[in-house]
Amino acid sequence: MQKHIKTTLALLISLITGFTWHTVAQVGTEPVPVTRKVLALQAGINTDAETPTANYIFETIDVPGVDFLEVTASNDLGHYAGNTRGPDGQKTIGFTLIDGIFSTYDFPDSLRTVFFGLNNAGQVVGYYDDGDDVAHGLILQDGTFTQFDFPGAAETQIFGVSEEGQFVGNIVDTDAAIHGFVGEEQIDVPGAATTYSDHVNAEGVAVGSYIDADGMYQGYLRHPDKSFTTVDIPGMPNLEFLYVNAINDAGVVVFRAKAVDDVARTYVLHPNATPVELRFPGSVETVLRDIDATGRIAGYYETPDGRRHGCIASPATQAEAETFSNVYFTSLSSGLNMLSVPLETPTPMTARSLAAMTSATVVIAWDTASQRFIAWTPDTPSDGFPIEGARGYIVNVPQPRDVLFVGAAWANQTQVPAAPFAVTRLQSTPKVLALQAGINTELVYTPQSGVDTFNRKSNEAWAFAVSGRLAGVQNLDGYLVTVRNSRTHAVMRAQVQDGYFAAATADLAYRSVVRVGDTLAVTVSHASGEIASETFRFTVTSDSLANAVLHVTLDGIGTRYLSLLAGLIPLPKQSQLLQNYPNPFNPETWIPYHLSEAGPVSLSIYDTAGRLVRTLSLGYQAAGFYHGHARAAYWDGRNALGEPVASGVYFYQLVTSSFHQTRRMLILK
Repeated sequence: MQKHIKTTLALLISLITGFTWHTVAQVGTEPVPVTRKVLALQAGINTDAETPTANYIFETIDVPGVDFLEVTASNDLGHYAGNTRGPDGQKTIGFTLIDGIFSTYDFPDSLRTVFFGLNNAGQVVGYYDDGDDVAHGLILQDGTFTQFDFPGAAETQIFGVSEEGQFVGNIVDTDAAIHGFVGEEQIDVPGAATTYSDHVNAEGVAVGSYIDADGMYQGYLRHPDKSFTTVDIPGMPNLEFLYVNAINDAGVVVFRAKAVDDVARTYVLHPNATPVELRFPGSVETVLRDIDATGRIAGYYETPDGRRHGCIASPATQAEAETFSNVYFTSLSSGLNMLSVPLETPTPMTARSLAAMTSATVVIAWDTASQRFIAWTPDTPSDGFPIEGARGYIVNVPQPRDVLFVGAAWANQTQVPAAPFAVTRLQSTPKVLALQAGINTELVYTPQSGVDTFNRKSNEAWAFAVSGRLAGVQNLDGYLVTVRNSRTHAVMRAQVQDGYFAAATADLAYRSVVRVGDTLAVTVSHASGEIASETFRFTVTSDSLANAVLHVTLDGIGTRYLSLLAGLIPLPKQSQLLQNYPNPFNPETWIPYHLSEAGPVSLSIYDTAGRLVRTLSLGYQAAGFYHGHARAAYWDGRNALGEPVASGVYFYQLVTSSFHQTRRMLILK
C-alpha cells in the first residue's frame, strides 16, 4: 500500500513544503500555494511547530597527508569510514578512522573499493568493482573482507548496515533493472522504474529513493508493515536527483537533492519541522550521508582548491552556532609558511590537527618553557602541542594550499611571540583587538597578518626538523637527542617521549639554517648528561629539505649495535666507563658503560682508603652499550656483608680482559 505524503505524514509534509520553497527560489517561480498548508492543517498537522533545531556546529575531520577524505559513515562511538585515494592518487579505496587510527583498504584486483556503512559492532560495508566492472557487496570485520552477493543478482552494492548486522543496498538483476534490498528482501516501490535503498533504523524504517514512470526522482520511507510513504516534489521538472540517505532512531532524516545547473545540497529534517540546508561554511559543496543516535551528521565537503575533507555537523543552540560560524580563508604557498591560526575550533586544535588541515609535513613552534623550538611530524605517536591563538606556527606544505578555518573568535588571547624575537607581521591588528574585546568580526587576522609565506632557494631552508624513533630493549624516554650541524655548528635538542623525538630549529629573520649537503651529527645522552651512543652522521638531501624534516630511525641503543636509516653503525669504538646516576645517591645507583669487545666483566667499589667494599661480577658480556635500569650495573649501596655503607666518596672500577677505568661517586644520607 502506498500512502501519499500530502495528507498523512507530518515529517514528509514538512519535507515537501521546505524543500519546494528552497527549489522555487532557485528557479524563480511563484511560492507554493497556501492550500498545501490548509491540507496539512486539515490532516491535524501543525506546520507552525517550532523546529527542534535549525542550528549546527561544523567541524573538520582531516588526516595528516591525506588530501581526499570522503566520510560516508559513522557510528555512535565516534568512528568513521569512507573513501580516499590510493597511492597512485587515482584509484578510490576505502578507509576507516577508528580511535584516531587511519587505515586504508583495497580489495585485491579490484577497480575500486568503497565503504558506505558502519555500525557500533565495527562492521564496515560497501562494495568493490571487479576487473569486469561488476559490483560485489563487501563486509569488513576485524580487518577481514567477506564478499556478499544478493541471491540471484548480477551485481550487489551495500550502502548501510543496521546494528543487528542487516545489510541495505541496491542490486542489479539479469535484465539490468535496479532494485533496493533490506536483508534478504528485495525492495521495489510500486510503479517505480528504479528503486534505491540506503539506510534502515532500529525501528525497521528503511529509506531510499526511486525513479517514477515519468523519470522523476522521489524519496521514500518504507515502514515495517511494508507500506511506503512517498516524497514527491511538485513543479520540479529540473530536479536531477533526490536521495534520502539516512534516518536515525529518532526519525531525523538526511537527504540530498540537486537541481539542474546547481550543486548538490544536503538537508536535515526533524519530525514536525521544516528541512534545514546544511552546508559547511565556505565550502564549494557539502555532502552529508549519515546520522548517529545523537543527531550528529557525518559527511564531507570540498574546498576551492579541490581537496575533500571529512566533516561532522553537530546540533547546537543558536548562540553556539553563531559563535562558531566565523569563516576565514588563507592561502599557503609551497614550502615554509608562518601561520597564525585565526579561529578557535569547537574541539581544541593540536599540532596533529593543524598538520592535517594544512597537509603540512612538519609543524614547528617555540616552547617558552624549554626556550627552544619544538616540532611535530606525522609519525609522532601523540597529537603534539596545543594550538593557541595569537601565536605563530611554522608549517611546511609540499603544494600550495587554500586553507579554510571555521570557528569562534579567540577569547582572552594574549599575544605570544613565535620565538624569543617576535615578527612584526604577527602583531595585533584592529580585528584581533576587536575579537579580544568580544566583538564579533568576520575575520580574525588580515591576510597580511594571518600567514606569511617566503620563497626559499631550492637548496636551503630557514626552518628544519630532525625526527625519529629510538627502539630497543630498554625504555629511552627522557633521554636527550642532540643534533649538531657540522657546517654552522648550530645545535637543536629534543627529549625522547614514547620512543620518539623531534628536534627543530628556525630563523625568524628567514635566513638559512640548513642546506643540501649539510652533515648533521646525532648523539643520544642520558638525562645525567652522559653520552649513551656513538656520534652518527646524516646528510641533508633535497627530499628532506623539500619536506623541511629529516626522518631517522635509531634502533638498539644499549644493545649490540645502533641501526640507522642508512644502515648498521659499528659497535662502540672503545670501552668506556660512564658516570653513575643518580649522583649523589641514596641508597641505590646505576652505572652505565660501553664494551668494544666481548668478555668477562666485573665492577669493583672502593672507599677513599683504597679498601675493597664490594665487587659486582657482571659475567661474560657481549660488546655493546649498557645503559638504563635494564642493562647498566646496579649497586644498592651495601658492602659485601650486605650492610649499608656510610655517606661519603667511593670509587668504582670497571675491569675487562683488556680495559679498566675508575670513576668516583658520592652517597649522601
